[in-house]
Amino acid sequence: MNITKGLKVGSLYHSRANNKVVRLVSLDRIKGGLQVATIKHHKQDHLFESEVYISDLIKATADQVKAYFKR
Repeated sequence: MNITKGLKVGSLYHSRANNKVVRLVSLDRIKGGLQVATIKHHKQDHLFESEVYISDLIKATADQVKAYFKR
């Protein structure tokens, strides 16, 4: 289980860039020391951004999580 800066791989977060609840798949470091999160959503489309900065992710609310599992 990987926990970095309060983010836990496998947990659900709200992505501001995608405006969706997403599952955190991995955390990676890129040039310049910035951290990038790889995320996925079960209804991904061609506009879905699968790599976002960790600052883009916020904790998902209970209502958002319920909607995510409704599918």
